[in-house]
Amino acid sequence: MKRFIPYTVAGCFLGFLVGCGNEGGSSLAKPTVNADTGEIGEPEVGDVTLRLNWRFKGEFAPFYVAQEKGFFEDYGLNVDVLEGNGSTSVMQTVAQGQDDLGITSTVEPAQGVEEGMPITMIATYMNSSPIMIASHPDTPVATPADLEGKSIAMAIASTFTNIFPRFLDQENVDATQVEAVQVEASARNGLFLGKEVDAVAIFSTNELPVFEQELGYELTPLYLSEYQFDLAGLTVIGNNQFLNDNPNTAARFLAAMDEAFRYTLDHVDEAVAISAERFPDAVDEEVVRKQLLLLEEIAQFDSVPYGWIEEENIAETLTILEGSGLISDKQDAEAYFTNEFFQLDQ
Repeated sequence: MKRFIPYTVAGCFLGFLVGCGNEGGSSLAKPTVNADTGEIGEPEVGDVTLRLNWRFKGEFAPFYVAQEKGFFEDYGLNVDVLEGNGSTSVMQTVAQGQDDLGITSTVEPAQGVEEGMPITMIATYMNSSPIMIASHPDTPVATPADLEGKSIAMAIASTFTNIFPRFLDQENVDATQVEAVQVEASARNGLFLGKEVDAVAIFSTNELPVFEQELGYELTPLYLSEYQFDLAGLTVIGNNQFLNDNPNTAARFLAAMDEAFRYTLDHVDEAVAISAERFPDAVDEEVVRKQLLLLEEIAQFDSVPYGWIEEENIAETLTILEGSGLISDKQDAEAYFTNEFFQLDQ
């Protein structure tokens, strides 16, 4: 059973599970760690449920790699990885204690904390947002200004749809010159693939490879993160009671996932093969391979574990959500997340 994960982070007390100035998890119990050996204490419970926010897609491969390669088992855990039906639904089941951990973006838990839900963000595996505008190369939207005179499809009530007016205003784009077509997600895809609109709001790590394969050509990308609209995704949230009762289990889960992400991105072909074997009717191997390569581009964690949450990213998310009317009582960033369950070098 593994218990030690080496890292070096300047400014942190080495050899302990720390938050580097983060007070978000200060009310939760801390994992126990041997100061001399760096060993995490025994897991309080071994069986854990993790609810994904959708059915299988490439960015979820590391969770199944963790099962297949025995990373969870190495840390004394048996993690049941369950498919889901949207981040809001996942947040609700975790808040109610029906699932221990869940995958969302940073948006839903930010709203949930404001509503008093007993949840905390404990990791995010995309420290740059996958939200993008993709456009046909013959009607390219390479910059925000290019939206004027163009049509763009977006899903009704999606995060993008809610923040889009603020994005246009920030970039001095005349909203009256942009045809924003709000439809259901399936209709959005059809409009774009049928070239009935010039552009579409999607996630790079999900739809982009699917659309490019369908169309047979590369699309013109515009990432919102390049314009200070950086809403992180692939975020792990935990039920506060579960985290408080099982801090060693939470620390071991994150340690196992750090190994799984590193292994997945170093062995993409193997991760694709594992995914195809697990979901033979849902996996297009080339699409999953491209999804993982795009995930690697926005999952950059230097000198810290995969999943480490940057306070600046949460603060930026909160500012965008408040400015877009999605939250109204913004608290300090530390109220929404904790890095207490990550172990750093001794």
